[in-house]
Amino acid sequence: MSVKKIVLRCLILTVIAWLCAFGAFYLGFLESLENVTYDDRMIRTSKYVRPSEDVCVVLLDQASLDWGYEEFGWSWPWPRSAYGDLVRFFDAGDAASVTFDVLFTEPSFYGADDDKNFQQACDDFGKVIQTVFFDREKGNTDGWLENAPTPLIEISPGVFDKVPVIPSEDKALFPISELAGSAAIMGNINSFPDADGVIRRATLGRQWNGSFIPTLGVASLFLEEQESDREVPYVLEPYSGEESQLLRFPRDGVEGYAPYSIAHILQSYYAYQNGKEGVLLPSDFENQHIIFGYFAPGLFDICATPVDSAFPGVGVHIVQLDNILTSRFLHKTSLGVSALLLLFLGLLGVVPVTLAEMYPSKRHSLITSIVYFILSGVLYYVLSYVIFHAGVVVPVVPGLLALGIGFAFALIVGYRQEGRQRRYLKSAFKQYLSPVVIEDLIAHPERLRLGGERRRISIYFSDVQGFTSISENLDPASLTSLLNDYLSEMSDIILQSGGTIDKYEGDAIIAFWNAPVEQENHSVRALEAAVACQERLAELRPELEKRAGRPFYMRIGLNTGDAVVGNMGSRNRFDYTMLGDAVNLAARLEGLNKQFGTYCMCTEESKKEAERYGTVLAFRELGRAAVVGKSEAVTIFEPMSARVYQERQEIYKIFDTALQLFYQGDFVSAITEFEKIKDKDVTAVKYIEKCKVLQSTWSDMSTWKGVWVATEK
Repeated sequence: MSVKKIVLRCLILTVIAWLCAFGAFYLGFLESLENVTYDDRMIRTSKYVRPSEDVCVVLLDQASLDWGYEEFGWSWPWPRSAYGDLVRFFDAGDAASVTFDVLFTEPSFYGADDDKNFQQACDDFGKVIQTVFFDREKGNTDGWLENAPTPLIEISPGVFDKVPVIPSEDKALFPISELAGSAAIMGNINSFPDADGVIRRATLGRQWNGSFIPTLGVASLFLEEQESDREVPYVLEPYSGEESQLLRFPRDGVEGYAPYSIAHILQSYYAYQNGKEGVLLPSDFENQHIIFGYFAPGLFDICATPVDSAFPGVGVHIVQLDNILTSRFLHKTSLGVSALLLLFLGLLGVVPVTLAEMYPSKRHSLITSIVYFILSGVLYYVLSYVIFHAGVVVPVVPGLLALGIGFAFALIVGYRQEGRQRRYLKSAFKQYLSPVVIEDLIAHPERLRLGGERRRISIYFSDVQGFTSISENLDPASLTSLLNDYLSEMSDIILQSGGTIDKYEGDAIIAFWNAPVEQENHSVRALEAAVACQERLAELRPELEKRAGRPFYMRIGLNTGDAVVGNMGSRNRFDYTMLGDAVNLAARLEGLNKQFGTYCMCTEESKKEAERYGTVLAFRELGRAAVVGKSEAVTIFEPMSARVYQERQEIYKIFDTALQLFYQGDFVSAITEFEKIKDKDVTAVKYIEKCKVLQSTWSDMSTWKGVWVATEK
């Protein structure tokens, strides 16, 4: 497949992965899983959250209840004068505000004077925030309480366009008239949980009957700006226009703010009134935002948050105020940015498999692609925590889904394509290449391109002796059957040794080793395959001669040298073949066997290289020969098994002595030695004939170099 088509397929698969992941993300199918990862990110990064020093938490806890009862005999509920004294203490210290996360919906159990005491303290301070709650069942009024402070902001276009609207049928639940009238501002305490009931966000406020009521946690900030001309307090401007803000919870919850017990505050106030120095001084709380709530068992409401399934409700308001003062809100990536991120991750999932297909090599194997995929997923997951700490929330589960779908689709489609290519290559080349070579081509399909490379190879040429006479005596069907059986047997041996069959030319087999797959011991493979072919032919000879009606022998020529190997031909039709002088020499040696009376010969290059890599074969030197078309002589050898060499060792010793005399030009003595073995060695007979010819034709022995000059191909 062309690079252009692979890239196009890559883009299509990326879009498919993106559509699946973004569709699931947009439709909310992944919300539950995403919430799990969100909560884990919150928990793991919460240890880095440091509470604001401008937020002070005061709690009525069990220790305070015990102290009140022991010191003053207060049972539950406490007198409201205690809360009035709380306000007076912070008034004396010029605190920024005091917020009560308590609904005082009923008159005091201790009488009207008790409520007036609390009211007076709130009026004197002028910066107390009381709560209002909206509910269809628990609410008690359809309109704004007459005594309650007027809502600060009328809804203006563009300022709070996305502020949630409280249904008009919901009723409001206010504090008693006296306390509502003494409040500087009312804060809404309606929660904003997600679908799974976990509170991960808070609103700046809500609309009710056309008015904006700030959330309790941020009401004090509106209070600071109520006398200015600004529509929105400056600390809230980054969040106006948003429906809700994601809260960053500290690991230790409310306890992380080192809350004060109201008992300690009151003890310090009463000491202050008597001119004594208490544990705490009012001035310690100058310009601080005070939030008061219940924290005794059975008194406070609990809710689920990412860091705690039983989180005090007052803690949500504390965290919201803290986040704004420290600019620590989390921001989700916009829909557009999320879509682009998922598209990128889909592409990231497709790319490893695509690279493996475009550039097949060990660096881009399937294992490598899987490692790339896993590392990409892990890296994205880790980065989501890092940028979460920085305040940005990215879609983790949809992102991993896009990455996974992209990788899976690319893998499936790639394997289907590879399967088709694998089947094609195996079908096309199984008769010519070894399984190892075919697998290499499958792994490197780019090698099936027009062009070649220079490489050192071992070359094999074989031909059947007298095949023309055999073919003349057989009908076409018998000849074809005979030839197919012979070629199959020889080809199996060549392929099993890792050889590549270049081509068949009638009865001839042309093959080579060390291409396209590199084989360090290619000369060993070639020579041992040649000897194995001769041994197998010896086993088959009785049957083949019976079918052929004539002797059935094969001549083989082998050489090792540099050649150009590659796909050669036209752009539409080409063969994987070889070219070069080394190839021509091997072809000439195949024919030279006839002149030496042998059936297998190789060059000295093949012999030396095979011995260097530990061949088990033995060799006898045949002579120095100059093949047709070449003036330079090469030393040629006959390869054989060690067993055959051992059996004929005495014959070869005599032959070698005669050969040395031939090299010296002493033809008479050489003939004498060759005569000793002429009945046992055909090559000796051929040398006797050659010596006799040279005796009569070679007159100037000073020019003799001991070379057998071939007279025919």
